Amino acid sequence: MMTATQTQTATKPRYSYQETLAVALAILHIEWMSQKHYTESVQDNRQLDAQFKSLLKHHWMEEAQHAKLDTLMVEALAEGRSEAELEKALDEYLEIGGFLDAGLRQQAEFNLENLQRSTGRTLTEDERAEFMTKQHQALRWTFLGSGMTHANFQATLERLSPALRQRLEQVAPVFC
Repeated sequence: MMTATQTQTATKPRYSYQETLAVALAILHIEWMSQKHYTESVQDNRQLDAQFKSLLKHHWMEEAQHAKLDTLMVEALAEGRSEAELEKALDEYLEIGGFLDAGLRQQAEFNLENLQRSTGRTLTEDERAEFMTKQHQALRWTFLGSGMTHANFQATLERLSPALRQRLEQVAPVFC
């Protein structure tokens, strides 16, 4: 049994983001990611149930409003900041992405365990390595790359500082 101190230590966040703009960028990323998922996977899909598509469309419309508001929030938070402060915010945004990426890797491991358990088959070391590589990269694209490469997200960074967009464009391919 863990003591109260051990429990507090174990449940403390491992990351502390001092930069509000970094968190706002991460939220904006998620909003644009969800927009991209709808337009690429649902909007023109004729195989989906009409009621389910309608539900997703209305969610997409709501998220579009969030994306607009969050863009305004990011721009307001960035107003008057120096290039160094903007770079720090992007650094912390990328740290948040790294934290999420570690979670996605863990999810891929859970997926591998569940696949083996549900099929009753233990994959070879080479098969496990291939599964992990492909599954992790697919999760990276879904949750990180698709937001980082969204044209509107990149345009927001461009308006803050062309250097921010250029830096993100250099990092994003890892997640695509």
